[in-house]
Amino acid sequence: MSAGTGDAARAASVRTRTGARLRGVAGALLVALALGAWALAGGASQGGASAPAAAPAHRAAARVNVAAQRAALRRALALVSYRGRLGYRIVLAPPRLGVRAETNAGTRTITIFLDPPDAPHRVAHDIAHELGHAWDARHLDDAGRRAYLRARGVARAAWWPRTVGADYATGAGDFAEVFARCHAASPEFRSRLAPPPADACAALPERARGTG
Repeated sequence: MSAGTGDAARAASVRTRTGARLRGVAGALLVALALGAWALAGGASQGGASAPAAAPAHRAAARVNVAAQRAALRRALALVSYRGRLGYRIVLAPPRLGVRAETNAGTRTITIFLDPPDAPHRVAHDIAHELGHAWDARHLDDAGRRAYLRARGVARAAWWPRTVGADYATGAGDFAEVFARCHAASPEFRSRLAPPPADACAALPERARGTG
């Protein structure tokens, strides 16, 4: 995730996913939509089957202006440099307490629980973090993941979350955070596994460093 400080990490909402879901479909990903087209080609749709229901306390916030969400998404996408074709589309959902974004590798969707007033760089970081998971599922194998953990100085760390919830203390979450640090114009870094690298792009596999 983003933000290099404990305060920023605490402020960041938890993304929900399981490692098993990503592992099970890692080999089935297809090349499809480019990131630059998502905001126009159906990616800025409201809701979606994978979007969880809003908590009762946040029902008022769930009545979000769809046009404002789409405008906020476009502003955030302008801050994301990665344009690789990973086969995912962005789905917008109402703000959800405790969750900023999630990736579903089975449906190849990235759901952003977007509150339009949120800072564009934070939304950009959320998008780039989820793109990091998509890149991981598409390109990394077990050997590549072990090599990444060794380079980060946490060779014994688990890659996948063992429970549904935050992934910031796992290899998968750290990789997504480093990916986001490389590809989003955002100062945030939310990983709890290792400190932010001096050069985030250099910490990634070579194929993940470019804009796609």
